[in-house]
This record gives sequence, structure tokens and C-alpha cells, in this order.
Amino acid sequence: MKIALQNPKLLIGFLLNRFIASMALKCGVLLLAALMTVSAVLAQSKSVSGSVTDETTGEKMFNVSIRIKGTTTGTLTKQDGTFKLTVPGDDAILVFSSIGYESQEISVAGKTTLDIAMKTNVNSLNDVVVVGYGTVQKRNLTSAVATISSKDFLQGGYNSPMQMIEGKVAGLTVSNPAAGDPNRGTDIQIRGASSLNAGNGPLIIIDGMPGGDLRNIALQDIESITVLKDAAAAAIYGSRGANGVVLVTTKQAKAGNVSVTYDSYFEHDVVANKPDILSAEEFLDKGRDTDRGARTNWYDELIRTDNFGQNQLLAVGGGNENSMFRISGNFRTKTAIDIATERKEYGYRANFRQKALKGKLIFSGNLSQRTAKEEYTNYDAFKQAVKLNPTLPVMDPDDPTMFNTFQGYDTYNPVQDLLARENGADQNYSIIDLNARLNILSNLSTEIKLAKQSREMLRREYYTSKSAESILNNRTGRARLQNERWNDYTLEWINNYNTRIDKHEIDVMAGYSYQEFVTQGFWAENMDFLSDAFSYNNLEAGQWNREEGRLGMDSWKSKEKLIAFLGRLNYNFDGKYFLSASFRYEGNTKFGVDNKWGLFPAVSAAWRVSSLPFLEGSKTVNDLKLRASYGETGRSGFARYTSLARYGGYGRYLNDEGEWIQVYGPANNYNPNLRWERAVSYNIGVDFSLFDNKLSGNLDFFDRRSNGILDNYDVPVGPYLHEQMFVNVGTTSAKGVELLLNWNVYNSRNFSYSTTIAASYAKSKLVSWSNNEFQGNYRYLQDLPSPGNPGPAYRLDPGTELGSFYGYKYAGVDEDGKILVWKDGVVGKEKIIASSEANGDRDRTYIGHGAPRYELGWGNTLRYKSLDLNLFFRGRFDYQVLNLYQMYYGLQAEPGINLLKDAYTRNGHITSGKVITDYFLENGDYFRLDNLTLGWNPKFKTDFIKNARIYGSIRNVFTVTKFTGLDPTAIGVVGLTPGYGALDVYPVTRTYTIGLQVTL
Repeated sequence: MKIALQNPKLLIGFLLNRFIASMALKCGVLLLAALMTVSAVLAQSKSVSGSVTDETTGEKMFNVSIRIKGTTTGTLTKQDGTFKLTVPGDDAILVFSSIGYESQEISVAGKTTLDIAMKTNVNSLNDVVVVGYGTVQKRNLTSAVATISSKDFLQGGYNSPMQMIEGKVAGLTVSNPAAGDPNRGTDIQIRGASSLNAGNGPLIIIDGMPGGDLRNIALQDIESITVLKDAAAAAIYGSRGANGVVLVTTKQAKAGNVSVTYDSYFEHDVVANKPDILSAEEFLDKGRDTDRGARTNWYDELIRTDNFGQNQLLAVGGGNENSMFRISGNFRTKTAIDIATERKEYGYRANFRQKALKGKLIFSGNLSQRTAKEEYTNYDAFKQAVKLNPTLPVMDPDDPTMFNTFQGYDTYNPVQDLLARENGADQNYSIIDLNARLNILSNLSTEIKLAKQSREMLRREYYTSKSAESILNNRTGRARLQNERWNDYTLEWINNYNTRIDKHEIDVMAGYSYQEFVTQGFWAENMDFLSDAFSYNNLEAGQWNREEGRLGMDSWKSKEKLIAFLGRLNYNFDGKYFLSASFRYEGNTKFGVDNKWGLFPAVSAAWRVSSLPFLEGSKTVNDLKLRASYGETGRSGFARYTSLARYGGYGRYLNDEGEWIQVYGPANNYNPNLRWERAVSYNIGVDFSLFDNKLSGNLDFFDRRSNGILDNYDVPVGPYLHEQMFVNVGTTSAKGVELLLNWNVYNSRNFSYSTTIAASYAKSKLVSWSNNEFQGNYRYLQDLPSPGNPGPAYRLDPGTELGSFYGYKYAGVDEDGKILVWKDGVVGKEKIIASSEANGDRDRTYIGHGAPRYELGWGNTLRYKSLDLNLFFRGRFDYQVLNLYQMYYGLQAEPGINLLKDAYTRNGHITSGKVITDYFLENGDYFRLDNLTLGWNPKFKTDFIKNARIYGSIRNVFTVTKFTGLDPTAIGVVGLTPGYGALDVYPVTRTYTIGLQVTL
């Protein structure tokens, strides 16, 4: 030792040898202990096998998850329903779970074989519901949230995901004025209208990305659609959540054997109802106009009877517990019911999930791209088809190669209008989002999302030398191209922590969100081409823009940024008492300099009444929960840069030197106080599950008041540069009740029947329109079209319902057939002649409302062995429709046009012209069998086909209504002018679909 101390190298070597010897001894002991432990475990472990079947049908179940409780070790059942798993010993408990079935925990003590029968989960309270920035068990919800899964979607040929859930969510209004047009989206509104100029549509979120575009999804790729209805659920989205939020979740990668799914359908439309107009012979007999020699059914000329649509999707997915993927490709085409409309689209969607670091680090992502080629129609052409002289020929009698071009006010050849031009767009949609989640602890995680959503549209128009525009203006063609781009960038950082202390469960979420929206575009056009051959592909060849002072182009760009800090706390005490509180502190560049940031808080609570001792174990009341919530949200759907002092172009002028100079000047009144519309919402609800979970549902009462409503107000010129200013002043309110009922009436091995009812009542009104600084007066909306200029159809006034019609009270006709109205709008006071004695300021009054107060959806599902039948009914009640068809085409006084037969029957007593009276205001109530689907699930004696389904469906089977127009569902019922029965009605269709779904 003394030598070692004198020689450092020897000392180091000595210590190193001692360390290695010590470690070797310890490792040997540990290795021996490990070997002994492994031997003991192996001695205790055993193999368990068995099979899993459906309790009701007895069928073998594939891909059932089997996990050893308390571990991540497990397996999945094979295609024949069998499984085999090694468990550590008799103390092990196996957890069997599958979507749509009740989970089971089975002890393996003394067992080596298990035969498990899975029971269908009739109680959906254990379902996981997607909410803003997270998920929650349905049984623990404290706010008004509704989820529709893909298995409950309406089947058939639909153009929008929202059409598949129309009528299934209480409080959600889906309006389809042109349901047969594949290029038109749906109008959506949650719990009534409340805004005048900041939008009434909900925020769309796709796979967690705010501001998603529903056109970027193949319908078969959607897993579920969740609607956040009250402010407590939507406040986490701040200044965009006041109109509710729609969360769309696509089908994601799952562990299991690789499966292949083929989903296909073919569809065909027929006209369900046509306007009942005079035939050519009746037209001449009534002396409507002179005989031009032809016999033309203009409406039929615009209909394409050989229309056809198809939708094909192929998806592949699977993987193990660490690596999962799903890829789908979709192709869809549709030639619509009219002779101009077409749509062709194709795209793909891929997502993955990859675990690393023993599951602590998880990478996931979504990638999708979709291309659509759209050819547009002109709805106004169908107005022409109703009123045109049926003796006019389509083609020019003197030159059958040319269309018959008409002259006159609001008169044109609709066939020429649709065929002598090209009017369409090429759309490209894409989404890419990448997520990285780190599970720092078993109950603490942090996640980063990076995403980009893009849309690019190339709008293309070409009006040939055969078009009326070219002929009447002595031109040879007009071409126009317009390109627009929308890019949305998202960065989000979300952190989650949860813990359980005795009976207390706490979940905390905190995050940061950054979004940037960029829009830009340009257009260019030219006219007078040497030939139609170039179409819009050679704008330079036109002669029109060669003249000095003509530019024929424009471009623009705008940007918006949004930053938010957000958080949420969920508290659960013993599954009996629940509390949720959230906030979002958000800033947006759209708002005024003095209002860039705002706080949006929310709180909700629930009490499980069924946990009371006298209700525990009750077979009558299985679950009963009371909810109450409060939240503040915003509405910011107004134009960018509205709050800034802007300069705008005032045209181009020729100066003294002969040069064209662009002139600029102030474009608006600067408003540094501009902010979002703030909505304060209260909700009281009850969730229940009764009679052994056979009857379940919820009931909600809501009250939403929006203040700081945006509108243009008159201001004095002098202090201000312009006569109007965009400011926050008004107040609106919306109140209502919503009910959802699910009843599993009967369920046996061979037969089952269940029914669902979604019903709602809602009423919105304008509360006030003035403050100390800005004074608002009543506002007229929706001027009726010429000829005749009957005036506006709606009036907004404090204290009145949004969507209220304003006109005269009908008092019959005099001896000459002239329309009489009640003086001062008071029935029974004095009858006066509308055309000569009525005073609009004195005699008009509120005559009805166009927003349905009641909505109903009623679904029925029957299953017999391998057959199933779905009947879905839908209705809207207590509202009126202003029937312009009757007003414009139902009166004999309208000169020189074709008319409805009603002009000589139900309206035959009227000889004077059109007037806005409640005579033309009809009851819009209807009850419709909206969807009928019959399906067959054949069984194949092969291991390759896991399941298959063949189905046929009819959409718009029949409608019960007193409305005399084409169809009440073709009338828009959202926004500020609901119930406006316009003249340009797209054909009402009945759609037949046959489909096939196969999983291999």
C-alpha cells in the first residue's frame, strides 16, 4: 500500500481493480437474483387461450383488445375470434374491450381457457367524446356537447358531411337550398342567429386544426362529428366560438392486422317536384303572348335525365402497438340534375402513429390532399324556365346552329346561358399536421403541433361568340381567369397533467396557440378574340384591353394573426361531483388598437344525482346528472383591416398630359375601439339513462346574449370622413330548449329495434341597437327583385325577432279584383286598396317570421338477422315562407310571361299586381321521410372477408306539407333573412343510391 501511494499509476490501477471486482460481484448477485426471479415467474406463468363472440348474434369477433390489467401487455383476437396469451400467474386479470361493446374484466385464476361473450354497449356513457383540445368520458361531461359517430351517419349520396347528420343534433340547423348541386356547401347554424355582420356559422375544426375546410375530406374518412353547443364548451376557442364549434375527427391509425376497406356507391337523381306552369296551349288560350311557333318546355330543357354519380374509396391500415398507419384514396364524380353542373374530385389521406423510447415519445401526423374540378350552373336560369314564353324555340329558326338570343329586361335563353360558356374552377386542398408528444411522466405530457392548411382556386370563365353576352354587345368572346390562395399556419403547444388523490381526480391542460391566415389572389380578363378555340388560355389574343385606360386585371393580399394562451381544469370527486373551468386569453390583429386582446372564461359543473343512496343500484334510474354552465365567447367574422384607417382606389382618371392616373383616398372611418362581438351564454341541462340503460338522452335549456354587435352606423360628416362607421353597439339574444332521446326498444339475437329523437325550440331577437354615442334605427333587408320593386321583405327593429317579415295585412279584394289591405296594419279596422291608397310607412307591420322555432329529427333502426332498415324523418315547424313564386308568377296582372296555373285557380280572384302581404306568406311547416336505407350484411365462409355490406338508399322519399312552392327544404332558414322563397330555385331532387362496403 505504501508503494502504491508513492506511485500514482499503481494507486489508480489498484482502485480500478477493486472497483471492477466489486461491480462484478454485485452484478453476479443481481444476475443470480434475476435468474431466480425469472425462474419463479416462469414457474408461475401460464398460457391462456379462448375465443370471443358477440353475445347477441353469436358471431366470432375480430380485433378485440385483450390486455393484462395494470400493464401494456396484451394481444388481439384473430379473424376467427380466438386468442392466446401468456399471463404471469393466477392473480392476472384480463381486460376485454372493443368499440361499441361493454368492457369486461376476467380473472384467470384456475383457468386456462376462456370463452367470452361481449355485450353491446347500449349505454353510451362510457364513450370518449372529443372536446376542445382534449377528450372526456361522456358520463363526465359538464357542458352541452353532442357527438355523432360514423355508424350513425345517414347513408347515401351526400355532398357535405353536415348533410349526413342533418336532424340528428338538437340545436344544429343544416340548411340545403340546393341539395342536388354537388358544388354547393351547406349553411350551418347552431342555436339560432345572433349576429348582423360578423357571421352566424360555427367554427370548423378538423383533427384539432381550427378553421378547417369540410371540402377537404372524403365522407367515408370521417370517424365522428362533435358539436360544441354551449359557451362553456366553445369558450376555449375564444373570439371564434360564439356560434358554436363543429369538431370533425377522421379515422385514425389503429393497431392490429393490416386490413383493407373498400367503400363504394353509385347515385342517380330525379326531379322530385316541378313548377306547375301553363303549357304552350294553355299559355295561348289565356292570351298571355303571341305564338312564336315552337312548343318548348323550358324547365325540361335544363334537366339532365342521364345524370350519374359515383364515390370510390380504398383504405389500408394496421400495425402493431408501436407503429400504426392508415392510408386512404378516394375518387368521386357527379354529373348533376342540370345540364351545366359537374364535379370530379380525387384525393388521399394518410396518418401515422409511431412510439419511441418505450412509449414515452409519440410521433403522429395527418397528410391529405384533394383536387376538385367544378363546373358551375346559374340558378337564375330556372327562373327564366318558369316565366319564358313556351312557344319560343331554343335555337334560332333562321340559323339552327345558333341559339335563339332574346332581348329585353331580365329575359334570356337559359339553355344558351348554360351551354354557350364555360364557368368553373379547379380547387386544390391540402393539410399537413405533425405532432410530437412526450410522456414525461405517466400523468404528465407535453405535445407540439405544427400544421398547414392550404386551398388554391383557379376560377375560369369563357363566354363564347355564341353567348348572348357576345351577340348583344357585338363582341367575340370574353375570357377571365382568377387565382386565389388561402394558407393557414398553426403552431400549438399543449400540456396535460392528471392525478388522483383518494376520491379526487384532477386534470389540467395549459397551452399556447398561434395561427396565421394569408389570402392572396389576382384576376385578369380580356374580350374580342379572333376565335373561340383559345378559350381562356390566351388572354393576350383579345383586343379589348389594348385600348388606353383599360387594364383588365387586379390583385390583392391580406393577412391575419391570432395568438392565444389557454387552459382548462377538470375536477371529479368520486364520480359524483364535477367541475370544469377554462379560459382563453386571445389577441387578434383584426381588432382595434385598443382592443387587441380579450379574455374568454367559462365554468361548468355537474352533479350525479343517481349517486344518492336511494338511487344506487336502481334498475329504473341507471344514471341521472344535472349540469349548469356559464361562458363567454366571441364572434369575429368581419373583414380584415376594418379597424384601420385605410386608403382605397377612387378610379383612374385622365390627366392633362393624357396619362391615366390611379387616384386614392380615405376608404373608411378609423375605429381603434373595434373588437369582437361578445356572447355570454348560460346553459342548464340534465343527462339521464333509464330502465336498464334502454332509454337515455339529455335535456338542455340555453340563454345566449350577444353584445357589441357590429354594424354600420350613420355618423356626421365633418368630425368623420364618411357617412357611416363600423362599430360595436347592438345586443341580440337567443333562447331555446333542446331534447335528445335514445330508446333501445327491443334487442334479441335475431331482431332489434331502436329509435332516436332530436328536437329543439329556439328564438332569436334584436334586443337593442343604440348606445349613448351611436343611435341605430330600424333596418330593412332583402329588397324584392324587379319588375315592380315591391320593396324590402324584412325589417330589423329592437324587440323584434330576427328574420321577421314586414308588409301589409291582406284584407281580400274589391269588386274589381284589386288587393285590399288593412289600414294601419290592424285587422278589422278599415280596408284600403293596396296599389293606390296604402301608405308604406303607415300601413305596413310585422306579418310573420322565417326562422323555424321547432325542429325535429326522428331516426328508426330495425335489424332482422343480416338485414337492417333505417328510416329517418325530419321536420321544421312554426315558421313562414314568403312565396315569391306565387307573388311573381301566380298573378294574372304580370304581363307577357308564363304563369303558374294557380294564377287562374287559387289566385284567380286577384287582378292587380304584386304587393308584399301575408297572403303570399305561407306556412313552411313540413314533415319528411328524409332517408330510407335497406342494408344486407352477407356472411362468407372465408377468412379473407371480415365483413361486407350491401345497401340501397333513397333520399327525400316524401314530404308532408301545405306549402305550395316546390319544396320548403329548398328555402334557406339560417341567417337574417330566413324563409325567403326566392325565384331562382335549383331543382328539388330525389336521390337513389346503391352501395357496397367490404373489409378484408
